[in-house]
Amino acid sequence: MKESELPTLNGLLCFEATVRHGSMTLAAEDLGITQPLVSQRIRALEDVVGGILIDRSKKPVTPTVEGLKYYNELRGSTSSILRATDNARKDFRDTKTKISISAYFGFAFHWIMPRLQRLQQAFPDCLFEIQPTNSLSDLTTAHADILFHFSSKIGKYQFEKMLIPEVVFPVCSPNFAIKHGLKAGQMLSDLRNLPLLHKDVDDSRWLNWQRWAQALNVKPSSSPILFRYNNYPLIVEAAIGGHGLCLGWEGLINPFIEDGKLVELGPRLKSETRGYQICSDQYANFAIGNVIKWFINEVEQD
Repeated sequence: MKESELPTLNGLLCFEATVRHGSMTLAAEDLGITQPLVSQRIRALEDVVGGILIDRSKKPVTPTVEGLKYYNELRGSTSSILRATDNARKDFRDTKTKISISAYFGFAFHWIMPRLQRLQQAFPDCLFEIQPTNSLSDLTTAHADILFHFSSKIGKYQFEKMLIPEVVFPVCSPNFAIKHGLKAGQMLSDLRNLPLLHKDVDDSRWLNWQRWAQALNVKPSSSPILFRYNNYPLIVEAAIGGHGLCLGWEGLINPFIEDGKLVELGPRLKSETRGYQICSDQYANFAIGNVIKWFINEVEQD
């Protein structure tokens, strides 16, 4: 240790949080890091000051006499630093252009969220607010800057563009496929002996198993529906878990197929007029218009 060596701010914050909570684990949760990293930073701080600050021999952990004195002298300073940092973050958030995006849960969860980090990197001066919903009325009354509808041409927004045309096909987990003698790409002709996963509300905007089977001349299931899932992400998780077949929408389900979590079956049902539409009354706004172009480019790259 050099007399001129100064402690790091991270070490001071870990020490203060540990004493305040009486636990390195709780300190780690407070700071959003791991418990071993808290312990490592406190040991580095102890190396700098030249002595033991935390008594680790009992639970809850407590400061030594010297550690308590050090904590009392630091407490006001660390609180001021944290408060000043939070205020600065709030100030920067307040200066950012806020852009609200509304979409159905499935699209928000499976298409927007995986792209959110890259979207924020592409537009660092924007603050994005994602508003997921399962309700058409909530979607249309959200007054969001950008909306993702699932329908045919809407005709009520200043800007509307088909983003992903509707293509629907069955998917299941690899283990489910093996168990039921199915192979990737296999064309299904009979659903009567296969467990199917269903959404809780039948909505004419979305295909269900009965309408999908009828459109493709596939024999529908004759089993009664015993359980329905509240939203599409839950159905996908159930399919990944091997609980049954689910209908997959092109653009949303692809990453799970590419990762090997789901297997695509057939046949595919395609629509020329329905699909995910990106809509906005704010396209003329420079920032919002550029974000819309970014979303469109994402689909074109895919």
